Amino acid sequence: MGGRTDHAWVMRRRGGPARPVVAVAVCLVALIMTGSAAGAGTPRAVPTATPAGQWVDSWGASFLSTTVNGVVQAAPAFNNQTYRLEVFSKLGGTQARVKLSNKFATNPLTVGGAHIALRSSASSIVQGSDRALTFGGLAGVTLAPGAEVWSDPVVLTVDQHVTVAISVYVPGSFHPTTFHPTGLHTSYISSTGNFASSATLPLAALGGTTTEVLMVSGLQVWAPANTRVAVAFGDSITDGACATNNANGTWPDVLSNRLPVLASGAPLSVINMGIGSNRLVASDLAGPSGLHRFADDVLARADVGYVVLLEGINDISYHQASASTITGAYATLVAQAHAAGIKVFGATLLPIGNSSKYTAANEATRQAVNAWIRAPGHFDAVLDFEAVVKDPATSPLRIKSSLTCDFVHPNAAGYAALGYSIPLSLFDE
Repeated sequence: MGGRTDHAWVMRRRGGPARPVVAVAVCLVALIMTGSAAGAGTPRAVPTATPAGQWVDSWGASFLSTTVNGVVQAAPAFNNQTYRLEVFSKLGGTQARVKLSNKFATNPLTVGGAHIALRSSASSIVQGSDRALTFGGLAGVTLAPGAEVWSDPVVLTVDQHVTVAISVYVPGSFHPTTFHPTGLHTSYISSTGNFASSATLPLAALGGTTTEVLMVSGLQVWAPANTRVAVAFGDSITDGACATNNANGTWPDVLSNRLPVLASGAPLSVINMGIGSNRLVASDLAGPSGLHRFADDVLARADVGYVVLLEGINDISYHQASASTITGAYATLVAQAHAAGIKVFGATLLPIGNSSKYTAANEATRQAVNAWIRAPGHFDAVLDFEAVVKDPATSPLRIKSSLTCDFVHPNAAGYAALGYSIPLSLFDE
């Protein structure tokens, strides 16, 4: 697994019951339709006895309404076109399935076909890796507003830390009203037609690329039964604002690349559930607040063993929320996680000096919140992210200029510093 480097951090462990691992020994799937890179479906037998394992998240995105902070955000419209989403798989497995989402939408979504494949380069896929997806045995599906659906499984070996291409054909006219705005990967929109199985997606003349995540909110693989999941839960600093596109350089990505397996040998999947501008408790104006979405984004996932919680600065800067309001929300989430056998690592809020978020009152609240995070007994461990990026020579305290794009969000170097500061020993079982 490589050497471990522990940087500025404070660690405190709490006792608690081990989270149960669900193992499914037999998969009663006798036949799954798979396809070639050209999309010609050919049936392939799947053994009725699948090796013991379970469905585990290898990638996910937390969806929200396209109306963010009261303003409707631009999202590409579709009309008889194919969308090819590129995602970075955090876990390897022998089968795969995809979640389509119309959560928080105001209009129905009709999908005429969907495929999954391994990405080669740009909008191209690896020859022979294309698989047609079905939904209850059917090639297409219509999702009512608010609905989500998992595809039927397909046999596809997905290695950990590879890019997967998920193609969705929209036969009619559709304008998304739900999305995840910060995809950090270039995804592709086709010219007119169903190109879900095409080796290379022919691009629309205008608007042929996007970095928004649309229609697809999850990827799961059939993984070993001892697999564990760590959820990075927070706002834009977790989501990856100012990170480099197509570089897999957010701090959760860096952690995942450093820790593909636990010391026990169990695979680890690091899922990013950050939302830009999200609040912890004060409002649902940029997706459901952390309190409101914790059940779906963390507790409902299989095999979650760890949560890294970094959220609250937007409550301070947008709403002047009190320190007690924020720390009370932390305590609530920690209690919910502990009840499910999940450890919670609290990350200190980053400095805001030299930014539009700074006022003397906001800084006082931020410092009070960080003092609570660092105090013994509140979290299973503390990640002192403030200490990693702060410039101690400045007043008011701010992020080192070499580690930030705007004195609120880290840049590529800042995210790397955060990701490398996390002690891998925290994830020992």
